[in-house]
Amino acid sequence: MRLDHKIADFLGYDLVKSKKNILLHRHLRNLFALLDIDCVLDVGANYGQYGTMLRDAGYRGRIISFEPVSASYQRLQQTAAKDGNWDTYNFALGSTEQQQEIHVTAASDFASFLQPSEFSKNTFGDVVAIAKNERVHIKRLDDVFATIIKKQNQARIHLKMDTQGYDLDVFKGAGNSLQNITSIQSELSVLPVYEGMPDYLESLTTYRNAGFEITGMFPVSHDSATLMVIEFDCVLRRKDQPKTMPR
Repeated sequence: MRLDHKIADFLGYDLVKSKKNILLHRHLRNLFALLDIDCVLDVGANYGQYGTMLRDAGYRGRIISFEPVSASYQRLQQTAAKDGNWDTYNFALGSTEQQQEIHVTAASDFASFLQPSEFSKNTFGDVVAIAKNERVHIKRLDDVFATIIKKQNQARIHLKMDTQGYDLDVFKGAGNSLQNITSIQSELSVLPVYEGMPDYLESLTTYRNAGFEITGMFPVSHDSATLMVIEFDCVLRRKDQPKTMPR
């Protein structure tokens, strides 16, 4: 275990990967203004870090967060409870509705339906070690879309996916809902963090074939030995959306 995580563990804290990327914040703020985004689907919410980041960046629209891991969901609820425009759901999104075991890791933000790769274990150390398995419910976005959006007609939606190698499954379960989605964000791995996860080029091809084009790519982490990008946040928008000027 790395020293910073040992100290955090001793003090009773759980260190998570930082998403405080100023360039990403600025890009999302500009994109949301350009596209009039008023609803964010936060898939893989963990403790609510992404929603908190959006609020800090000035976004005041609706947030709908999905988090299947029970302990993480409890903390998410505590965060969202302070915000009257933030809803939460305690299930995962995927390509088929089913019950499935998720691997809960020492650092909760690495929890995944997939096993950590050897590269991940060597790079991130004990934080990706599987502490336990938890059986969770997976639903398709298509099956719940009408219910979760019922408070808003004609919403302009941003779909954020950060599901530790499972983003394409989320996307495949949203086929009929995509016509209602204006922009998306997906965390892609250049160097595979999990066994059997899609190649980042496969993911990009899938998103582009569905009508989305890249507006920004923001590195999340690098391999210190090679300086190669491990993961990046990719933001895309529908290419057929009418262009509007920021207000």
